[in-house]
Amino acid sequence: MKTTTLRNLFAALVVLGLGTGCGNTVQVKGRVTDGEGTQPQAILAGAASLGGSGTVAATAQVRASTVGLDGKLTVVAEGKLEDRGYYTLRLPGGEERLVLEAVDASGQVVASALLEATAEGTDVVAAPMDSETSLEAEVFLQMMADKSQAETVDMVDVRARITAHMAAAARQGASSTEAFRSRVEALADAVRAAQQAELEMYARAGVQTSQTALFEKELMAAAVLSAGLEGGAPVNELYDTFHANLRAAAERLGVKVEQQAQAERAASASFRATVKARLSAEDARPLVDAALRASAGVEARASGAALSALLTAGGAVEDVRQQAVTVSTTLRTQVRASTSVAMAANAFASFEAGVSGSADLQASVLGRYLGVNASNQLVVGAAVQATVTAAATLDTTLDAAVSSAVSASAVDVSLLATKTAEAYQSYATAVRAQATALAPLFGAKATPAVEVLLVAEGSFQMGL
Repeated sequence: MKTTTLRNLFAALVVLGLGTGCGNTVQVKGRVTDGEGTQPQAILAGAASLGGSGTVAATAQVRASTVGLDGKLTVVAEGKLEDRGYYTLRLPGGEERLVLEAVDASGQVVASALLEATAEGTDVVAAPMDSETSLEAEVFLQMMADKSQAETVDMVDVRARITAHMAAAARQGASSTEAFRSRVEALADAVRAAQQAELEMYARAGVQTSQTALFEKELMAAAVLSAGLEGGAPVNELYDTFHANLRAAAERLGVKVEQQAQAERAASASFRATVKARLSAEDARPLVDAALRASAGVEARASGAALSALLTAGGAVEDVRQQAVTVSTTLRTQVRASTSVAMAANAFASFEAGVSGSADLQASVLGRYLGVNASNQLVVGAAVQATVTAAATLDTTLDAAVSSAVSASAVDVSLLATKTAEAYQSYATAVRAQATALAPLFGAKATPAVEVLLVAEGSFQMGL
Protein backbone atom coordinates (compact mmCIF):
# COMPACT_ATOMS: atom_id res chain seq x y z
CA MET A 1 0.00 0.00 0.00
CA LYS A 2 1.35 3.41 -0.89
CA THR A 3 2.22 5.50 2.17
CA THR A 4 1.32 9.16 2.05
CA THR A 5 3.94 11.55 3.41
CA LEU A 6 3.16 13.74 6.39
CA ARG A 7 3.49 16.81 4.18
CA ASN A 8 0.90 15.51 1.75
CA LEU A 9 -1.37 14.51 4.61
CA PHE A 10 -1.19 18.01 6.03
CA ALA A 11 -2.13 19.35 2.61
CA ALA A 12 -5.07 16.94 2.62
CA LEU A 13 -6.26 18.46 5.87
CA VAL A 14 -6.40 21.87 4.24
CA VAL A 15 -8.41 20.44 1.34
CA LEU A 16 -10.83 18.89 3.83
CA GLY A 17 -11.64 22.34 5.17
CA LEU A 18 -9.16 23.28 7.89
CA GLY A 19 -8.98 27.00 7.37
CA THR A 20 -7.51 29.69 9.56
CA GLY A 21 -9.02 30.48 12.92
CA CYS A 22 -9.84 33.99 14.02
CA GLY A 23 -8.10 35.72 16.90
CA ASN A 24 -7.47 33.53 19.92
CA THR A 25 -10.26 31.09 19.13
CA VAL A 26 -10.63 28.36 16.54
CA GLN A 27 -13.59 26.57 15.01
CA VAL A 28 -14.09 22.88 15.70
CA LYS A 29 -16.30 21.22 13.12
CA GLY A 30 -17.70 17.76 13.59
CA ARG A 31 -20.64 15.43 13.30
CA VAL A 32 -22.70 13.23 15.60
CA THR A 33 -23.65 9.86 14.05
CA ASP A 34 -25.82 6.89 14.87
CA GLY A 35 -22.92 4.55 14.19
CA GLU A 36 -23.28 1.11 12.62
CA GLY A 37 -24.14 -2.31 13.99
CA THR A 38 -24.87 -1.16 17.53
CA GLN A 39 -27.77 -1.68 19.91
CA PRO A 40 -30.29 1.10 20.53
CA GLN A 41 -29.21 3.26 23.43
CA ALA A 42 -32.32 2.58 25.43
CA ILE A 43 -31.43 -1.09 25.91
CA LEU A 44 -28.91 -0.24 28.61
CA ALA A 45 -29.16 3.13 30.30
CA GLY A 46 -25.71 2.76 31.89
CA ALA A 47 -24.09 2.55 28.50
CA ALA A 48 -26.17 5.23 26.81
CA SER A 49 -23.03 7.33 26.55
CA LEU A 50 -21.67 4.92 23.92
CA GLY A 51 -23.75 6.33 21.09
CA GLY A 52 -25.31 4.01 18.55
CA SER A 53 -28.78 3.91 17.07
CA GLY A 54 -30.86 7.01 17.81
CA THR A 55 -27.97 9.22 18.92
CA VAL A 56 -28.56 12.03 16.41
CA ALA A 57 -32.25 12.26 17.26
CA ALA A 58 -31.49 12.27 20.98
CA THR A 59 -28.80 14.97 20.82
CA ALA A 60 -29.86 18.47 21.83
CA GLN A 61 -26.44 20.12 21.85
CA VAL A 62 -22.70 19.43 21.75
CA ARG A 63 -20.21 20.68 24.28
CA ALA A 64 -16.42 20.71 24.55
CA SER A 65 -14.57 20.34 27.84
CA THR A 66 -11.02 20.42 29.06
CA VAL A 67 -9.90 17.47 31.19
CA GLY A 68 -8.37 18.02 34.61
CA LEU A 69 -5.65 15.86 36.14
CA ASP A 70 -8.34 13.95 38.04
CA GLY A 71 -10.44 13.33 34.95
CA LYS A 72 -12.95 16.05 35.83
CA LEU A 73 -14.42 18.02 32.91
CA THR A 74 -14.70 21.79 32.59
CA VAL A 75 -16.99 22.97 29.80
CA VAL A 76 -15.37 25.58 27.54
CA ALA A 77 -17.85 25.70 24.61
CA GLU A 78 -21.38 24.64 23.70
CA GLY A 79 -23.33 24.60 20.46
CA LYS A 80 -26.56 23.37 18.90
CA LEU A 81 -26.79 20.41 16.59
CA GLU A 82 -27.29 21.41 12.97
CA ASP A 83 -28.63 19.54 9.93
CA ARG A 84 -27.67 15.84 9.60
CA GLY A 85 -25.88 15.83 12.95
CA TYR A 86 -23.26 18.47 12.15
CA TYR A 87 -22.06 21.02 14.69
CA THR A 88 -19.58 23.89 14.96
CA LEU A 89 -17.97 25.02 18.20
CA ARG A 90 -15.66 27.94 18.85
CA LEU A 91 -12.92 27.02 21.30
CA PRO A 92 -9.84 28.73 22.70
CA GLY A 93 -6.72 28.05 20.66
CA GLY A 94 -3.78 26.23 22.20
CA GLU A 95 -5.86 23.78 24.26
CA GLU A 96 -4.94 20.11 24.54
CA ARG A 97 -6.71 16.93 25.68
CA LEU A 98 -10.35 17.90 25.24
CA VAL A 99 -13.49 15.80 25.24
CA LEU A 100 -16.46 16.51 22.95
CA GLU A 101 -19.88 15.36 24.18
CA ALA A 102 -23.30 15.09 22.58
CA VAL A 103 -25.95 15.56 25.24
CA ASP A 104 -29.72 15.17 25.23
CA ALA A 105 -32.32 17.65 26.48
CA SER A 106 -31.81 16.54 30.08
CA GLY A 107 -28.03 16.98 29.88
CA GLN A 108 -27.32 13.23 29.69
CA VAL A 109 -24.28 12.35 27.57
CA VAL A 110 -25.30 10.16 24.62
CA ALA A 111 -22.00 10.08 22.69
CA SER A 112 -18.53 11.56 22.91
CA ALA A 113 -15.15 11.81 21.21
CA LEU A 114 -11.60 12.83 22.00
CA LEU A 115 -10.12 16.03 20.60
CA GLU A 116 -6.35 16.10 20.99
CA ALA A 117 -5.63 19.80 20.46
CA THR A 118 -6.79 23.15 19.14
CA ALA A 119 -3.68 24.68 17.59
CA GLU A 120 -3.77 28.45 17.64
CA GLY A 121 -4.77 29.94 14.30
CA THR A 122 -5.94 26.65 12.77
CA ASP A 123 -9.49 25.32 12.62
CA VAL A 124 -10.08 21.68 13.49
CA VAL A 125 -12.05 18.75 12.09
CA ALA A 126 -13.12 16.34 14.84
CA ALA A 127 -13.64 12.63 14.38
CA PRO A 128 -17.32 11.74 13.81
CA MET A 129 -18.91 10.76 17.12
CA ASP A 130 -19.91 7.10 17.19
CA SER A 131 -19.73 4.15 19.55
CA GLU A 132 -15.99 3.71 19.02
CA THR A 133 -15.08 7.33 19.77
CA SER A 134 -17.43 7.24 22.76
CA LEU A 135 -15.65 4.25 24.29
CA GLU A 136 -12.31 5.95 23.63
CA ALA A 137 -13.49 8.98 25.60
CA GLU A 138 -14.88 6.85 28.44
CA VAL A 139 -11.61 4.92 28.76
CA PHE A 140 -9.47 8.05 28.60
CA LEU A 141 -11.45 9.80 31.34
CA GLN A 142 -11.23 6.70 33.52
CA MET A 143 -7.47 6.55 32.95
CA MET A 144 -7.14 10.17 33.98
CA ALA A 145 -9.14 9.51 37.13
CA ASP A 146 -7.15 6.36 38.00
CA LYS A 147 -3.58 7.34 37.20
CA SER A 148 -1.01 7.94 39.91
CA GLN A 149 0.94 11.19 40.12
CA ALA A 150 3.92 9.47 38.48
CA GLU A 151 1.96 8.52 35.36
CA THR A 152 0.83 10.41 32.31
CA VAL A 153 -1.72 9.38 29.69
CA ASP A 154 -1.27 9.40 25.92
CA MET A 155 -4.68 10.25 24.48
CA VAL A 156 -3.65 9.34 20.92
CA ASP A 157 -2.54 5.87 22.02
CA VAL A 158 -6.02 5.31 23.46
CA ARG A 159 -7.45 5.82 19.99
CA ALA A 160 -4.98 3.28 18.60
CA ARG A 161 -6.06 0.57 21.05
CA ILE A 162 -9.88 0.93 21.08
CA THR A 163 -11.89 -0.40 18.14
CA ALA A 164 -15.48 -0.43 16.96
CA HIS A 165 -15.72 -4.15 17.78
CA MET A 166 -14.71 -3.39 21.35
CA ALA A 167 -17.34 -0.65 21.58
CA ALA A 168 -20.07 -2.99 20.42
CA ALA A 169 -18.94 -5.71 22.83
CA ALA A 170 -18.60 -3.33 25.79
CA ARG A 171 -22.39 -3.19 26.17
CA GLN A 172 -23.14 -6.77 25.20
CA GLY A 173 -24.33 -8.72 28.24
CA ALA A 174 -23.77 -5.87 30.71
CA SER A 175 -26.87 -6.12 32.88
CA SER A 176 -26.37 -2.94 34.91
CA THR A 177 -24.65 0.42 34.99
CA GLU A 178 -22.13 -1.03 37.45
CA ALA A 179 -21.30 -3.91 35.11
CA PHE A 180 -20.68 -1.51 32.24
CA ARG A 181 -18.54 0.80 34.39
CA SER A 182 -16.43 -2.13 35.55
CA ARG A 183 -15.66 -2.93 31.91
CA VAL A 184 -14.55 0.63 31.26
CA GLU A 185 -12.35 0.50 34.35
CA ALA A 186 -10.78 -2.76 33.20
CA LEU A 187 -10.02 -1.35 29.74
CA ALA A 188 -8.54 1.77 31.34
CA ASP A 189 -6.26 -0.43 33.45
CA ALA A 190 -5.25 -2.38 30.35
CA VAL A 191 -4.34 0.70 28.31
CA ARG A 192 -2.44 2.20 31.26
CA ALA A 193 -0.50 -1.07 31.57
CA ALA A 194 0.29 -1.04 27.85
CA GLN A 195 1.52 2.55 27.90
CA GLN A 196 3.71 1.99 30.95
CA ALA A 197 5.23 -1.20 29.49
CA GLU A 198 6.03 0.66 26.28
CA LEU A 199 7.92 3.36 28.20
CA GLU A 200 9.78 0.72 30.19
CA MET A 201 10.92 -0.99 27.00
CA TYR A 202 12.01 2.32 25.46
CA ALA A 203 14.08 3.07 28.57
CA ARG A 204 15.78 -0.32 28.37
CA ALA A 205 16.59 0.44 24.72
CA GLY A 206 18.28 3.65 25.85
CA VAL A 207 15.49 6.08 24.94
CA GLN A 208 14.16 8.17 27.82
CA THR A 209 10.79 9.67 26.93
CA SER A 210 7.28 10.07 28.32
CA GLN A 211 3.67 9.68 27.31
CA THR A 212 3.43 13.46 27.16
CA ALA A 213 6.34 13.66 24.71
CA LEU A 214 4.82 10.91 22.57
CA PHE A 215 1.43 12.63 22.62
CA GLU A 216 2.90 15.92 21.43
CA LYS A 217 4.66 14.21 18.52
CA GLU A 218 1.50 12.28 17.60
CA LEU A 219 -0.85 15.25 17.30
CA MET A 220 -0.59 15.47 13.51
CA ALA A 221 -1.26 11.72 13.19
CA ALA A 222 -4.47 12.14 15.18
CA ALA A 223 -5.55 15.21 13.21
CA VAL A 224 -5.02 13.41 9.90
CA LEU A 225 -7.05 10.42 11.13
CA SER A 226 -9.95 12.54 12.35
CA ALA A 227 -10.14 14.58 9.15
CA GLY A 228 -9.92 11.43 7.04
CA LEU A 229 -12.73 9.75 8.96
CA GLU A 230 -14.93 12.81 8.49
CA GLY A 231 -13.98 12.99 4.82
CA GLY A 232 -15.04 9.40 4.20
CA ALA A 233 -11.65 8.01 3.14
CA PRO A 234 -11.24 4.18 3.14
CA VAL A 235 -11.04 3.18 6.80
CA ASN A 236 -8.35 0.50 6.47
CA GLU A 237 -6.08 2.86 4.58
CA LEU A 238 -6.70 5.60 7.13
CA TYR A 239 -5.66 3.39 10.02
CA ASP A 240 -2.63 2.03 8.19
CA THR A 241 -1.56 5.65 7.63
CA PHE A 242 -2.39 6.51 11.24
CA HIS A 243 -0.13 3.78 12.59
CA ALA A 244 2.63 4.68 10.12
CA ASN A 245 2.45 8.26 11.38
CA LEU A 246 2.62 7.06 14.99
CA ARG A 247 5.80 5.15 14.15
CA ALA A 248 7.24 8.27 12.51
CA ALA A 249 6.39 10.26 15.65
CA ALA A 250 8.27 7.81 17.86
CA GLU A 251 11.22 7.85 15.47
CA ARG A 252 11.43 11.62 15.92
CA LEU A 253 12.00 10.92 19.61
CA GLY A 254 14.85 8.55 18.76
CA VAL A 255 13.02 5.21 18.87
CA LYS A 256 13.89 2.94 15.94
CA VAL A 257 11.07 1.05 14.24
CA GLU A 258 12.40 -2.31 15.46
CA GLN A 259 12.59 -0.96 19.02
CA GLN A 260 9.00 0.18 18.68
CA ALA A 261 7.96 -3.33 17.65
CA GLN A 262 9.67 -4.88 20.67
CA ALA A 263 8.05 -2.27 22.93
CA GLU A 264 4.65 -2.93 21.37
CA ARG A 265 5.00 -6.64 22.13
CA ALA A 266 5.48 -5.85 25.80
CA ALA A 267 2.67 -3.29 25.69
CA SER A 268 0.27 -5.68 23.97
CA ALA A 269 1.14 -8.54 26.34
CA SER A 270 0.46 -6.27 29.32
CA PHE A 271 -2.81 -5.10 27.75
CA ARG A 272 -4.02 -8.64 27.05
CA ALA A 273 -3.05 -9.97 30.46
CA THR A 274 -4.90 -7.16 32.21
CA VAL A 275 -8.01 -7.54 30.07
CA LYS A 276 -8.16 -11.29 30.67
CA ALA A 277 -7.70 -10.98 34.44
CA ARG A 278 -9.96 -7.99 35.00
CA LEU A 279 -12.75 -9.23 32.73
CA SER A 280 -12.97 -12.85 33.78
CA ALA A 281 -16.77 -13.02 34.07
CA GLU A 282 -18.50 -15.15 31.47
CA ASP A 283 -20.68 -12.28 30.23
CA ALA A 284 -17.57 -10.24 29.36
CA ARG A 285 -16.10 -12.83 26.99
CA PRO A 286 -17.15 -10.99 23.80
CA LEU A 287 -15.35 -7.87 25.00
CA VAL A 288 -12.24 -9.84 25.96
CA ASP A 289 -12.16 -11.46 22.54
CA ALA A 290 -12.60 -8.12 20.76
CA ALA A 291 -9.92 -6.46 22.90
CA LEU A 292 -7.39 -9.22 22.32
CA ARG A 293 -8.00 -9.10 18.57
CA ALA A 294 -7.56 -5.32 18.62
CA SER A 295 -4.25 -5.81 20.40
CA ALA A 296 -3.23 -8.33 17.74
CA GLY A 297 -3.90 -5.73 15.05
CA VAL A 298 -1.63 -3.15 16.68
CA GLU A 299 1.14 -5.73 17.13
CA ALA A 300 0.77 -7.01 13.57
CA ARG A 301 1.38 -3.55 12.12
CA ALA A 302 4.42 -3.01 14.35
CA SER A 303 5.93 -6.39 13.49
CA GLY A 304 5.53 -5.89 9.76
CA ALA A 305 7.10 -2.44 9.85
CA ALA A 306 10.05 -3.72 11.90
CA LEU A 307 10.65 -6.62 9.53
CA SER A 308 10.84 -4.29 6.53
CA ALA A 309 13.11 -1.83 8.34
CA LEU A 310 15.52 -4.56 9.44
CA LEU A 311 15.83 -6.11 6.00
CA THR A 312 16.35 -2.75 4.33
CA ALA A 313 19.04 -1.78 6.82
CA GLY A 314 20.59 -5.24 6.49
CA GLY A 315 21.01 -4.90 2.73
CA ALA A 316 18.46 -7.53 1.70
CA VAL A 317 17.82 -7.82 -2.03
CA GLU A 318 14.54 -6.55 -3.47
CA ASP A 319 12.98 -10.02 -3.85
CA VAL A 320 13.51 -10.78 -0.17
CA ARG A 321 12.13 -7.41 0.89
CA GLN A 322 9.05 -7.96 -1.24
CA GLN A 323 8.57 -11.42 0.23
CA ALA A 324 8.64 -9.84 3.69
CA VAL A 325 6.07 -7.25 2.60
CA THR A 326 3.79 -10.03 1.35
CA VAL A 327 4.10 -12.01 4.58
CA SER A 328 3.44 -8.90 6.68
CA THR A 329 0.48 -7.79 4.57
CA THR A 330 -1.02 -11.26 4.89
CA LEU A 331 -0.62 -11.08 8.66
CA ARG A 332 -2.42 -7.73 8.87
CA THR A 333 -5.18 -8.89 6.53
CA GLN A 334 -5.77 -12.14 8.41
CA VAL A 335 -5.77 -10.46 11.83
CA ARG A 336 -8.15 -7.78 10.55
CA ALA A 337 -10.51 -10.47 9.23
CA SER A 338 -10.28 -12.67 12.32
CA THR A 339 -13.47 -13.35 14.23
CA SER A 340 -11.78 -14.97 17.23
CA VAL A 341 -8.53 -14.76 19.16
CA ALA A 342 -7.65 -18.24 17.91
CA MET A 343 -7.82 -17.01 14.32
CA ALA A 344 -5.56 -14.06 15.15
CA ALA A 345 -3.09 -16.38 16.86
CA ASN A 346 -3.07 -18.65 13.80
CA ALA A 347 -2.27 -15.65 11.63
CA PHE A 348 0.79 -14.93 13.77
CA ALA A 349 1.82 -18.58 13.60
CA SER A 350 1.71 -18.39 9.80
CA PHE A 351 3.70 -15.16 9.91
CA GLU A 352 6.37 -16.80 12.07
CA ALA A 353 6.56 -19.76 9.70
CA GLY A 354 6.90 -17.50 6.67
CA VAL A 355 9.65 -15.42 8.24
CA SER A 356 11.73 -17.95 10.17
CA GLY A 357 10.93 -21.06 8.19
CA SER A 358 9.56 -23.58 10.65
CA ALA A 359 8.09 -25.45 7.67
CA ASP A 360 10.67 -24.63 4.95
CA LEU A 361 13.74 -22.79 6.15
CA GLN A 362 15.33 -22.28 2.74
CA ALA A 363 12.16 -20.73 1.28
CA SER A 364 11.49 -18.46 4.26
CA VAL A 365 12.33 -14.75 4.46
CA LEU A 366 15.22 -15.53 6.82
CA GLY A 367 16.45 -18.41 4.68
CA ARG A 368 16.46 -16.39 1.49
CA TYR A 369 18.08 -13.41 3.20
CA LEU A 370 20.95 -15.57 4.47
CA GLY A 371 21.12 -17.79 1.40
CA VAL A 372 20.47 -20.94 3.39
CA ASN A 373 21.41 -24.18 1.63
CA ALA A 374 22.10 -27.80 2.48
CA SER A 375 25.57 -27.02 3.81
CA ASN A 376 24.58 -24.36 6.31
CA GLN A 377 20.96 -25.22 7.07
CA LEU A 378 21.74 -27.09 10.29
CA VAL A 379 23.46 -24.06 11.81
CA VAL A 380 20.58 -21.72 10.96
CA GLY A 381 18.03 -24.32 12.02
CA ALA A 382 19.70 -24.57 15.44
CA ALA A 383 19.49 -20.78 15.83
CA VAL A 384 15.80 -20.86 14.91
CA GLN A 385 15.14 -23.65 17.41
CA ALA A 386 16.98 -21.75 20.14
CA THR A 387 14.70 -18.81 19.43
CA VAL A 388 11.61 -21.01 19.68
CA THR A 389 12.86 -22.28 23.05
CA ALA A 390 13.47 -18.72 24.21
CA ALA A 391 9.91 -17.80 23.20
CA ALA A 392 8.53 -20.67 25.29
CA THR A 393 10.55 -19.45 28.27
CA LEU A 394 9.23 -15.95 27.62
CA ASP A 395 5.66 -17.21 27.86
CA THR A 396 6.36 -18.86 31.21
CA THR A 397 8.09 -15.74 32.54
CA LEU A 398 5.21 -13.54 31.42
CA ASP A 399 2.74 -15.81 33.20
CA ALA A 400 4.71 -15.32 36.41
CA ALA A 401 4.82 -11.56 35.87
CA VAL A 402 1.08 -11.40 35.46
CA SER A 403 0.46 -13.53 38.55
CA SER A 404 2.50 -11.11 40.64
CA ALA A 405 0.95 -7.90 39.33
CA VAL A 406 -2.61 -8.50 38.10
CA SER A 407 -5.75 -9.70 39.85
CA ALA A 408 -9.45 -9.72 39.06
CA SER A 409 -9.86 -6.43 40.93
CA ALA A 410 -6.68 -4.44 40.26
CA VAL A 411 -3.39 -4.18 38.42
CA ASP A 412 -0.06 -2.89 39.70
CA VAL A 413 0.85 -1.04 36.51
CA SER A 414 4.46 -0.26 37.46
CA LEU A 415 5.21 -3.80 38.61
CA LEU A 416 3.61 -5.35 35.53
CA ALA A 417 5.57 -3.02 33.23
CA THR A 418 8.85 -3.79 34.96
CA LYS A 419 8.34 -7.56 35.03
CA THR A 420 7.12 -7.66 31.44
CA ALA A 421 10.07 -5.60 30.20
CA GLU A 422 12.47 -7.84 32.11
CA ALA A 423 10.92 -10.91 30.47
CA TYR A 424 11.29 -9.47 26.97
CA GLN A 425 14.82 -8.26 27.67
CA SER A 426 15.85 -11.77 28.73
CA TYR A 427 14.19 -13.19 25.64
CA ALA A 428 16.02 -10.72 23.38
CA THR A 429 19.36 -11.54 25.03
CA ALA A 430 18.83 -15.25 24.39
CA VAL A 431 17.93 -14.67 20.74
CA ARG A 432 20.77 -12.23 20.07
CA ALA A 433 23.24 -14.75 21.45
CA GLN A 434 22.61 -16.78 18.29
CA ALA A 435 24.53 -14.20 16.26
CA THR A 436 27.75 -15.75 17.55
CA ALA A 437 26.90 -19.06 15.89
CA LEU A 438 25.78 -17.41 12.65
CA ALA A 439 28.65 -14.92 12.25
CA PRO A 440 31.34 -17.37 10.96
CA LEU A 441 29.07 -18.38 8.07
CA PHE A 442 27.13 -15.19 7.35
CA GLY A 443 29.36 -12.34 8.52
CA ALA A 444 27.62 -8.96 8.68
CA LYS A 445 24.24 -10.55 8.02
CA ALA A 446 24.31 -12.47 11.32
CA THR A 447 23.14 -9.56 13.47
CA PRO A 448 20.24 -8.49 11.21
CA ALA A 449 19.26 -12.16 10.97
CA VAL A 450 18.81 -12.56 14.71
CA GLU A 451 16.85 -9.30 14.80
CA VAL A 452 14.55 -10.80 12.16
CA LEU A 453 14.17 -13.84 14.41
CA LEU A 454 13.20 -11.51 17.26
CA VAL A 455 10.39 -10.15 15.10
CA ALA A 456 9.24 -13.57 13.92
CA GLU A 457 9.26 -15.57 17.13
CA GLY A 458 7.62 -14.65 20.40
CA SER A 459 4.87 -12.67 18.69
CA PHE A 460 1.39 -12.38 20.19
CA GLN A 461 2.47 -13.97 23.46
CA MET A 462 -0.36 -14.94 25.82
CA GLY A 463 -2.82 -14.56 22.96
CA LEU A 464 -5.04 -17.46 24.00
